Amino acid sequence: MKAPRTLRRAPVDAPRRGAALLLAFLVLIVMIAIMYQIQSVTQIDARIARQEIARARMDEAIRSAVLQVYEDLAEDARAALGDEGGEGAAAQGAQGLGGQGGGEGGGEPGDLPRNPETVDSKMDSWYTPQSTNFEEIQIRILVRDEESKYNVLNMLDADEERAEEAFIRVVRILDKAREGTDLDIDSGEAEEMASAMLDYMRDRRSYDDVGKPVLLTDEEESEVSLPLTFREFRVLEPFREIHFRDLFGPDDERIHSIDAFLTIFTSPSVGAEEAASGPSAGVGGDIVNVNTAPLAVLSSMFDSRDIDYRVWDQILDYRNEDEEPIESEDDEGLDDEEEDPLLDEFGGEVEPTQIFDSLDELEEIDAFSELLEEEKQRVLALLGVESQVFEIICAARISTRTDGQDREQFESRREQEEYFRSGTHLVRVVRTVVWRREAGDDVEIVPLIPFEVLPDAPLQILDFPEED
Repeated sequence: MKAPRTLRRAPVDAPRRGAALLLAFLVLIVMIAIMYQIQSVTQIDARIARQEIARARMDEAIRSAVLQVYEDLAEDARAALGDEGGEGAAAQGAQGLGGQGGGEGGGEPGDLPRNPETVDSKMDSWYTPQSTNFEEIQIRILVRDEESKYNVLNMLDADEERAEEAFIRVVRILDKAREGTDLDIDSGEAEEMASAMLDYMRDRRSYDDVGKPVLLTDEEESEVSLPLTFREFRVLEPFREIHFRDLFGPDDERIHSIDAFLTIFTSPSVGAEEAASGPSAGVGGDIVNVNTAPLAVLSSMFDSRDIDYRVWDQILDYRNEDEEPIESEDDEGLDDEEEDPLLDEFGGEVEPTQIFDSLDELEEIDAFSELLEEEKQRVLALLGVESQVFEIICAARISTRTDGQDREQFESRREQEEYFRSGTHLVRVVRTVVWRREAGDDVEIVPLIPFEVLPDAPLQILDFPEED
């Protein structure tokens, strides 16, 4: 007979020991989650703080670069002021600094001395894009004169006939701005855009929902309201955001923002200054710089049935021809030292090209010389050789790469532009619009838009982009 087996009973606290272990494990998981969350938040805050510091440094670097451009623009104008009383006045013709329109220039077109200081052209140092570095911050500077664009404020001219002509010019410019690209603006849409801009400026009370502030310059008895910037039209139909962006098309063609051809800034004034007399008197400055205006603007000033289109093509050809050195039989009075060559942003020498020192040089254009005298006067009334309002665009970039290769070397404009437009690095694009004006015997720079952040860097407008 087997002895009865004694059963060993489990301790009473055994289940409690398992619960305590599970509870300790859960507490550990919660603690780990809390610590991970604290670490993540701390890292995000630190990253945001670093970005804010980097952005502040970029803004200061941009301001420093802009101040240098201010000084360069002022020095360029001071050189013109210094030449006004002598030989420069002959080359300048009837135009003073900031003056516009045609006039009888001194001497025959192309005669010595050529005086580029008294005009604004592609051969000025401000026109060529430049690159610089502030420690690890890379900056690209692009300056465009607003006189290379057409002023939409001319559509508000008190003279109905002149206002209608301005409206038609704006329509033509919009139609030609992106011609031949996938984002082409047809004539119907261009007319809708021009009408929308005109209605917006004429009837401000109908657009209260856009949040436009009431300005001291808005007269109570007037319905007219001038925009603060051209990009203010983005809120209107049929405008879309893509109309205000520069980009490369599928065939690598350059597609420019419409505000690269249109402006509101070329009619600045101070206080109760009277409007300029002559054909350009009115709400906006309707004269464009023949040395810098793109083909879409020049060819839109007149209907092709009124002024032969060959005039504008030959103007572009002329200002891209190599400048041949002019030798004088008498070297007396000429400087012995040769001027330093103009360098581009890659350190290469910019080959000098022809410029229009005065409107008299248009006679060297065959298609222009064949025009009737009345037609010539109409063309001269809308062209100039000087600029006084400038758009300064600075693109600052800090590389986020960790392999130490944070300084790119570029061999072409396309590579440079794509680098400053790609989203792989920390980038800041800012523009300012300034008015260069005479102040007694000196020149002052008056900011019209001190600091405006852009979504991306604009592309430089080229006369012949296929050669890029």
